[in-house]
Amino acid sequence: MFISQFRDWRIRTKLISVTLFVVLVPLLCVSFLSLNRFGKALRSASEEDLGHLVRNIYSMCKVEQEMSQTKVISDLNVAREFLSLHGRAIEIVPDKKIRFDAVNQLTGKRYPVNVPLWKVGDMPLSRDTHFVDEVRRLVGGTCTIFQRIDGNRLLRISTNVLGKDGKRTVGTFIPPESPAAQAILAGRSYRGRADVLDDWYITAYEPITGQDGMVIGALYVGVKEQSSKSFKDEIKRIKVGDTGYVYTISSKGDLKIHPAKEGENILDSKDSSGFTYIKSMIQDALTLGDGEVGTMRYPWINPELGETKPRQKINKYIYFEPWDWIIAAGTYEEEVYRSLHETERFILIIVLAGLIFGFALTFILSRVLTRPIQDLTEVTARMVGGDLSQRVLVDGADEIGVLGVSFNQMIVQIQHHTSNLEKMVEARTRELKESRERYRDLSRFLNSILDSAIVYAIMALDFYGNIIEFNKGAERIFGWKKEEVIQKENIGITITPEDRKRGIQEEMSKRTSTEGVCELEMDRVRKNGDRFPAHTTITAIMDPSGKTTGFVEIVRDITLRKRLARELRETKEFLENIMESSVDGILTTDLKGKITYQNRAMQELLEYPKEDVLGTHISRFYVRGIQQAKDIMDLLKADERAENYEMEVKRREGKILTILTSLFLLRDEDEQVIGTAGIFKDVTEQKRLEAKLKATQASLFEASKMRALGELVAGVAHELNNPLMASKTILHVIFKNLSEDCQERERLEIIRKCNDRIERIVEHLREFSRQTKPEFSEIDLNQPIENALIITGQQLLNHNILLVRKLSEDLPKVIGDSNQLEQVFLNLISNARDAMHDITGPKELTISSYISDHEGPPLIVVSVKDTGVGIPDEIIDKVLEPFFSTKPVGKGTGLGLSLCFGIIEAHQGRIEINSRQNKGTEVKVLLPVKGSGKE
Repeated sequence: MFISQFRDWRIRTKLISVTLFVVLVPLLCVSFLSLNRFGKALRSASEEDLGHLVRNIYSMCKVEQEMSQTKVISDLNVAREFLSLHGRAIEIVPDKKIRFDAVNQLTGKRYPVNVPLWKVGDMPLSRDTHFVDEVRRLVGGTCTIFQRIDGNRLLRISTNVLGKDGKRTVGTFIPPESPAAQAILAGRSYRGRADVLDDWYITAYEPITGQDGMVIGALYVGVKEQSSKSFKDEIKRIKVGDTGYVYTISSKGDLKIHPAKEGENILDSKDSSGFTYIKSMIQDALTLGDGEVGTMRYPWINPELGETKPRQKINKYIYFEPWDWIIAAGTYEEEVYRSLHETERFILIIVLAGLIFGFALTFILSRVLTRPIQDLTEVTARMVGGDLSQRVLVDGADEIGVLGVSFNQMIVQIQHHTSNLEKMVEARTRELKESRERYRDLSRFLNSILDSAIVYAIMALDFYGNIIEFNKGAERIFGWKKEEVIQKENIGITITPEDRKRGIQEEMSKRTSTEGVCELEMDRVRKNGDRFPAHTTITAIMDPSGKTTGFVEIVRDITLRKRLARELRETKEFLENIMESSVDGILTTDLKGKITYQNRAMQELLEYPKEDVLGTHISRFYVRGIQQAKDIMDLLKADERAENYEMEVKRREGKILTILTSLFLLRDEDEQVIGTAGIFKDVTEQKRLEAKLKATQASLFEASKMRALGELVAGVAHELNNPLMASKTILHVIFKNLSEDCQERERLEIIRKCNDRIERIVEHLREFSRQTKPEFSEIDLNQPIENALIITGQQLLNHNILLVRKLSEDLPKVIGDSNQLEQVFLNLISNARDAMHDITGPKELTISSYISDHEGPPLIVVSVKDTGVGIPDEIIDKVLEPFFSTKPVGKGTGLGLSLCFGIIEAHQGRIEINSRQNKGTEVKVLLPVKGSGKE
């Protein structure tokens, strides 16, 4: 036998060595090489899974952020429109103060303040929640009205933002150093992320300005970051290995999403070695590029699980800057590599067992024939080549046979463990597939969000404008089906040929890449060729390196808004053309009396341009001011309208106009009063002509009356003159026959003097009653005064009026008609007498004449001053008007002073009136001196 040649121990030893090298060393190398390659692949795949997981959550946050920002801008437009429905501007009521304990939202410090009430239309805003709650009902977000107070602080006077105690945060304020406050105070809108009472919101602020264009407050809407509960729950449900999980943390160390510690601050957390791993992870995350993933490993002991020895943990993290989130996913390394370590240990045990078993078999083989050993070596070589189906043929029960059986059994075991290894790989592959399914579920979740936005067309484009996503809203607006355009069409199919020709796509791409966002209004094209106006918002899609790889475009059809705006503009222009063509002035005001419209005729009437009138109070043009405005408003509230209402207004240069107007209330579609309107007609000239006609008629009437009076006076004088002559003749005869020492002579002398006075009065009445044309001649002004006193002297005595004469002698002469001037003084003395009729105090009439000491041509002044009841200030400017009288009906015609004014004006003079109620009145007649150049 061939085996007998190996009986020698040395040869047997060599055979063992050769067999070990041929069989076991290649098997060991193959096993370790396979194990090393499999371990590296599994390790890399496990870590890459964590990286993919945080990137996908990052993408979810980005989409949520963009949708929240778009919603906030839309909510602000709704809030602004809803506010304008109640009134065109906010009304500040300075007389009504509202007290707030203003609280600084950053420091908590309180400041008591009193601010004026705000309201819009009939709806109060200060401490009233109707408006903000209605906005929340319409859009679902938060809303606040801010009022600017001392120190450039923005005070919340109405809000539905809740504090930590669950109560509305009315009375808190934004300090001026806040970025939102700085933008508002500069007159700019603010959009973006803002800290609102220790919570982060996606916000939009818009300044509220007063009539002078200054910022008086702000309008705010916002939604809480990550406000979607389903979004948070989706992240919390993600599991990493057996004990791992996903969490988000802010740059300050606050846990935003965590399965057990949400809301806690773990910035100073340390691992088992004392290293502040959270702080280090945050610092590294803040330096990462957009979309870049970081890795951290650290030892960790979990005392809650009773652990006493540290285990190595691995974390993958990425920074989402808009929400200040570090998104992290981590677990123990041993959980990630558990299957790998188990496989390695199993194979190592098998190899070691096989090595030991191989030594034993080799030693046994040294005792069998060479041929069986050679066959065994060949089978082993084929097995090393990967063919585990080979078996050693066993022909006997000797040592070689036993070795062959054992070797066959070893191959079966190796085949069994290889099969188990393949199953483990298959299970891991299945886990990866399930992970991909979860990612697909997330993708479907995001797609459902996109498809639910049917009002907006949301499209994703690659860098060259090719469509890669097309939601339901896009299908509804543009008419194409999703499958018709995705990966088949360019966004240019929705753009008009003219815009494509002028390079609008390149312009939009450039603006989006440089500015981050591009908003514009333009015409777009549907599938059927119809064009429609649209509002477009484009944002860039960035890869982890910050390079633009595509775009997201949101389009809204604004056809209805444009049509309504055009119809409103056309209606407004039509009505304005009608009103501008009117020959009568037309003017409208709001409920506060501020002018909102003035037509061309009204502009010509008041001589004020529109820009100087609009927004000012109507009372500035009324002669009676604010009282006139109140009277008109009271009249309209009672009767809704007023026709042929007469009043006086002031032109720009101060001229007073008499206006005839028709007034009525303006109402909106809900029959709510929103203002007033008036049609104004200038009747100043008409009133002047009417007054002139009345004055002429009165003058004719007075002349007729004076003519009749003259005839009556002449007849009376003639009748008195006959008995007077008889009385004088008889007295003459008596005096002639009476002795000089007669006691009755003195009494008869008194009778003679009385006869002489009666003769003078009768003669003066005859002269005064003559109706002749005015005869201007050189006269002494004291003479017509004395003549008037001859007639009225006794009447003054009868009324217990003390007459004080202060007539200057040697006055210069004047040119005038003595009869007319006497008529003037008679009127003035009669008016003074009547003014003192009912008073209980001293009654004194002072008549003075003197030369005026004013600069200019010399004037003679005649003053008639009484101590009567005086003239009220509000009517003193009307006493010279025809038919104006303060006397009871039947006791005055209202023509006396008007006729005096006409006579003095004909003499080139003027009349001045000074009066104090219950103190008396002084009327001055000023006439030019002869030769002064003015007569």
